[in-house]
Amino acid sequence: MDGEWVSGFDFFRPMTELDLDWVLTVEQQCYDFPWSRRGFEQALDDGLAYIFCDAQQNTLGYACFLTVLDEVQLLNFCVAPKWQRQGVARCALQALQNHFRAASYQIMLLEVRVSNVAIGLYESLGFIKNGIRPDYYSAWDYQDGDLVKVREDALLMSCALQTPQK
Repeated sequence: MDGEWVSGFDFFRPMTELDLDWVLTVEQQCYDFPWSRRGFEQALDDGLAYIFCDAQQNTLGYACFLTVLDEVQLLNFCVAPKWQRQGVARCALQALQNHFRAASYQIMLLEVRVSNVAIGLYESLGFIKNGIRPDYYSAWDYQDGDLVKVREDALLMSCALQTPQK
């Protein structure tokens, strides 16, 4: 870390074309198999791509969603490396959950690599494990001293956004 510390997540705003170069740079820094520019352009076209920032206008990360009826699916969520491990992900996800809750969505869904340490964060925010999607993600692994492309399972998770009526 370069000594900068974020005071916390303060707001999110719609992602625009002007954000794409930064988003793609962060995506490539954080993921072995990053989304393409076209993937983010599609998210922009659908209107469910957000940038999250702090009070000093630092761009901290981004999130992309898909909505179907009363469900919202988290497709991509990333905190820029310089802002990681400072509580940004927790604050941003809570704010996004509240945003979709206020918009009357019933459930938030996501899928995550079974090796992703963010699973603990998701569980702490009310997500439960619903199942496994076998061999969903591309991954790298060392086999006999060689780096080879393999497949990794996805963990399916969900979080109720509304309290069920009794």
